[in-house]
Amino acid sequence: MASLGVLVPARFLALTAHLVAVLTILWAREPHVLASLPLEFAPEEYARADTELLVALGTTVALLALELGGFFAGVSMFHPPQALLSATAHGGATLALGFFLFERWGCGAYWGVLGAGSVLPAATELLLLVVVLGCKRKRL
Repeated sequence: MASLGVLVPARFLALTAHLVAVLTILWAREPHVLASLPLEFAPEEYARADTELLVALGTTVALLALELGGFFAGVSMFHPPQALLSATAHGGATLALGFFLFERWGCGAYWGVLGAGSVLPAATELLLLVVVLGCKRKRL
């Protein structure tokens, strides 16, 4: 039980840091859109790359909202495997997004961060939500 005393705050901080990094990229996305385009591009290409990044960032925000909802509802707050997976994935994603932001990576690099840092923990969170709320079980 002592590990929960560390995992719960670590998970919360990692989720919050990931959300802040995503919102920062959302507000400053132009350099990343330009980095994924050739030197000479048409306005349609810019619009397509901007839409691609907006979809990826919106998906990340939705998955983070799902995970924060399960966390604050108490469904997965005291589930050590989920806390460890979530803290690790979101901590790594935050680190990767720091490089993404400061090194001005292209839009294509974001999809890998999305898969490893958001989709995996959100899928396990959704599984926990179904098991706990749907089957009325305490734990998985």
